[in-house]
Order: sequence, then structure tokens, then C-alpha cells
Amino acid sequence: MITIISGSARPGSNTLRVARAISRIIEAKTGLKSEVIDFAPYDIPFYNGQDLNPAQLSPFQQKIADSMGNSGLIFLLSPEYNWFPSAEIINLIHRFGTNSFKQLWDDKVFATCGVSTGRGGRMPAVQLGYVVNKLLNVMNLHSVVSPKMFESQFTTKALNESGESLGNAEYDKGLEQFVDYNLMLWKKMNPELRF
Repeated sequence: MITIISGSARPGSNTLRVARAISRIIEAKTGLKSEVIDFAPYDIPFYNGQDLNPAQLSPFQQKIADSMGNSGLIFLLSPEYNWFPSAEIINLIHRFGTNSFKQLWDDKVFATCGVSTGRGGRMPAVQLGYVVNKLLNVMNLHSVVSPKMFESQFTTKALNESGESLGNAEYDKGLEQFVDYNLMLWKKMNPELRF
């Protein structure tokens, strides 16, 4: 299974456009279904709130736990807010990055993407990779953060609300290369995969 986390809580966000585009490319290339997690109903308590109890998760929290737990490839997408990832996606990593949720992070490939309406996206992709690598290190897990990141620049000029291409050949090529690379990395780690 493949999970695509759209780390913007804004309804109909540009990050969701990219998530849908990645899902579309995956299905077209492999026939595999992926699950897009839209952060619009986000309800994960921030780090100064109550801890998450694995036995008492909200429907949104349970959807994330189930999807990540059952996936071997996880795309982490975040909008760029003043050169940082969204608070929501960083909080997800903090709140689910505990021993109680260790299985969500083990034996996986993580691919990061930053989203911008202009020139941007690099810093969220880099910072997400950094923090996930740190989590994997501290928890001594056997996962990989992919070196192949994607900077979704001028997103609204490249993708419509459904994640369909608006005809920017250079953007389309870059996004496809990002998806292809990470599918192949996942397959190399799991030779039994057939697609």
C-alpha cells in the first residue's frame, strides 16, 4: 500500500492538488491504488496537549495510523510557509513518532515534497527529510528517507484542483521522475513487489 499525506489543513489546498497528481501517476504507472490523506479534518492535538492513545484515536487519527501502518511507501507533502513545513505535518511526526506508533515508521520508504505557488518548496522537503531521518535514527528503525525530493513550484499553473496536468511539460516530467524514483526505491527494498 502507498500513503500520500497532504500536510495542509486548508480545504482544497494546493498541496492536495499535488497529492492527487502523485496518486494519479502511481495508478497509471503501476495499477496500484494509493490513499491520499487530506489534512482538512485535522484534529491531532499539538505537542502541549494530551498524548495520543492508540486505543482511543479519532476517525482522522485512526485513518492516518491505519494507512501509514499498512504502507511500504509514504509520500510526505507540505506547503511552504515562510520557508518552513506546515505546523500540522511537523506535529504529526512528533505525536505519532513514539514507541506506541513505532510500526508506522518501520520498514518503509519516505519521500518528501514541498509545495509552493511561486518559487519554493525546497525547504519543507529538506526539513521533512531531516526530521524523519532523526526519528528513524533515535528509534533505531529500518526505513529509508529517499534522497529524491520534489519541489512543486508554481503549483496552480501546473495542476488543477483534481491533480490533472495543465500542460507544463517540465513540471510533469519532474513530478513523474520523483514518483518513478521512489516507486523503484521501494521495489528495490521489497523485491517481491510486482508492478
